[in-house]
Amino acid sequence: MVGIKGQGMAALCELLVAQGKHVTGSDTTEPFSTDSVLRKLGIRVRRFQKKNITKSIDVVVRSSAYGDSHVEIATARKKGIPVMNYSDAVAELFTIKRGILIVGTHGKTTTTALIGLMLEDAGLDPTVLVGATVRRWQKNARVGQGSWMVAEGDEYQNKFLKLRPEILVLTSIEHDHPDFFKTKKEYEDAFRKLVSYLPQNGLLIGEKHLKGILKKIPCNVVWYGIARKGEGRHMELNKAAALCVAKYLGISALKARQSLNAYEGTSRRMEFYTSPTASTIVIDDYAHHPTEIRTTLAAVRRQYPKHRITALFQPHTYSRTHALLNDFARAFKDVDEVVLLPIYSSARERKEDFPTDLLPRLRDGIMRREKKSLVHILSFPEAIMYGKRLSFTPKQHVIITLGAGNGWKIAKAVA
Repeated sequence: MVGIKGQGMAALCELLVAQGKHVTGSDTTEPFSTDSVLRKLGIRVRRFQKKNITKSIDVVVRSSAYGDSHVEIATARKKGIPVMNYSDAVAELFTIKRGILIVGTHGKTTTTALIGLMLEDAGLDPTVLVGATVRRWQKNARVGQGSWMVAEGDEYQNKFLKLRPEILVLTSIEHDHPDFFKTKKEYEDAFRKLVSYLPQNGLLIGEKHLKGILKKIPCNVVWYGIARKGEGRHMELNKAAALCVAKYLGISALKARQSLNAYEGTSRRMEFYTSPTASTIVIDDYAHHPTEIRTTLAAVRRQYPKHRITALFQPHTYSRTHALLNDFARAFKDVDEVVLLPIYSSARERKEDFPTDLLPRLRDGIMRREKKSLVHILSFPEAIMYGKRLSFTPKQHVIITLGAGNGWKIAKAVA
C-alpha cells in the first residue's frame, strides 16, 4: 500500500486484513490520524524507499496522491508487479456486495457514517467505508458478513464512476476540485454520468434541490428535503437521506430514528478538543469549501452567540484557493477574527503554477467584504503561540481550526 496512511487507504487495509491478506505499506514519517488504526492491525509503516518493493508482493495499491514517477511505483512496474489505484481496489471489493454509495460535495462523510451505523443497529452486519474515523468504531471502516456494503464515493478524478451501486445517495452538487473539473458543467456532468450508470432496478435518493441538474434518471428516484432552516439543518438533511435508505431496506422508522439520534459523530467534524463549556473552547472541523466553512461558522455562532470567535483557516490546495478566492472571502462573516495559515498543497499540483500572493489577496478580500481589521497570516508555530495567548484573555473565546489538511495539530496544541 503506497500512501498507506491516507484515510481511504487505511480503511481498505481493514477490509483486506479481514479477508486474510498480508498487508504491508509505506508513507511519509509525518504523524497521521490513522497511525493508531494501522498499529492495531499490526501493520508497520515503512518510509518510502525502493527496497520495500520485493518479488513476494502480489499487487501494489497506490493512493491517488502518488503517480508513476514515485520510486515504489516505478520499481513495481520494473519488476512486473501489478499496480492498482485505490479506487480500483475499492471497486473490486464493492462488486462482491450489494452497494450503497453516498456521494456529493457536502455531507457525504456524515451521511455514510449514519447509514452504516443504522444498518449495523438493524442487525444487517454491513461492510462500511467512511472518509473519517467513526467515533463508535474508533476507525473509518467496518467489516461485516452481511450482503450490503456502504461506501463514501469520491468525485475527484471521476473515481466514483468505477463503483456500481444498487442505491445511490446524492447529497449536494456544488463546483469543487477546480484543478480537475475546470468548469461547473464538467463537475455536474460527472454526477450525471454516475446516475446514468444506475441499474433499472436501482434507486437514486437525491436532495430535492438537485432536480434541475439531474434530468435523465434510469431508475426509481426518491427526493428528500426538510422545510426548516437554521441550526442543525444540514444534519437533519443527512438523517432524512438515511431514513430513505431505511425505508427501502425495510428497517422500521422507529428503529432507524433511534439509531440516527444516537449518532456520536466522526473525527474532524465539529470535534471538540476541550469541554464545550470551557472558558476557552477549542474546536476542529474539516470544512475546506466556502459553503462548508460558512455553514460551520454559522452553527458555531448560534451555539456561542456571546463568545469571541477566532477562525484559523488552512486553505486546502492552491487550485481550490485560486479558483474560489472570492467565495472564501465571503465565508467568515460570523467570526470576530481570522487567521490564515499556509496553504496545504497537494502532491498533484505545483506551487509555481499559481500566484504567489493568494493569502494576501484572501486576507484583503475578507477585510474588504466583512469589514474586519483582524485578519492575520501566520505560520503554524506562530498560530499555536497566538492561540495559547488568546486562551489567557478574560473574555469567553472559541478557537476553531478549519481545513482538510493538518490544521488540527494547532487545535490539539492549543488545547
